[in-house]
Amino acid sequence: MTAAAVPVIRTATDVIASELTTDTLIQLAERQIGAIHVRGYYPTDVAAAVAEKAINHPALGHYHKQHTSSVGRVYMPHIDTKWDADLTKKYHDAALPAIADVRQMFHPYLSPVDRIRLELQELWPAGANLLRLRKRACFVGAFRVFQPNTSEFYPHNDAIDQETDAPEIEGVLNQLVANIYLQVPEQGGNLQLWLREPTPDETEIILDVEGLDPKTVEPPVHEIHPAAGDLIIFSPRMLHAVTPGQGEHRVGAAAFIASKGRDEPLVYWS
Repeated sequence: MTAAAVPVIRTATDVIASELTTDTLIQLAERQIGAIHVRGYYPTDVAAAVAEKAINHPALGHYHKQHTSSVGRVYMPHIDTKWDADLTKKYHDAALPAIADVRQMFHPYLSPVDRIRLELQELWPAGANLLRLRKRACFVGAFRVFQPNTSEFYPHNDAIDQETDAPEIEGVLNQLVANIYLQVPEQGGNLQLWLREPTPDETEIILDVEGLDPKTVEPPVHEIHPAAGDLIIFSPRMLHAVTPGQGEHRVGAAAFIASKGRDEPLVYWS
């Protein structure tokens, strides 16, 4: 392999910011920092009530790949469209009704994903909008439900260009994810961050089974135990994982965010 053909594995610094501002958002998108962790972002009493609704929601299903199938999610995320035309149509058909249902679960309070959507519009230099793929609206605001003692995410990454070739994703430079934690067990349920993209060989495994054997990778740079009400934003294009929680469900609301640079609006989806 020539030097020119060696793949570039992008990394981020290990700095974690404690506030969501225009500066920290730009720094995160440009990988000058590794994450933003805002403690107490959302009221814990409202979060706890909605966590219980998510755990018992009739639309609670599970991710479709081997190493994610133990994790529940309320409404289909885009990754589960699996490049299938019928599933993609189902996803888009359900997107706006699902957004409305999630919003109603928090009523009369502002949902945490609606809050982060508004703040992205206000803080990013070019604003932010709901992602549309082939001019069809995407869902945003998925709940992730980790069962006690058994559910976990193995080290993996997420990238919208591995899920669709829709023209709207052309020019994406980085992808972020905003997680707002509604319920977290006292032990476990930790977020692990490696702050590097997977190698090509690792990517092949992740695309097959959605996760690497933890014994095959080095220890993470950060291991964070979030509290209920916390917001953590990082780049899921880099390796990350979630450890099993002990004795209690771990429930969060999430939104992916794509950046095409400071002069283009952010877009968000689930």
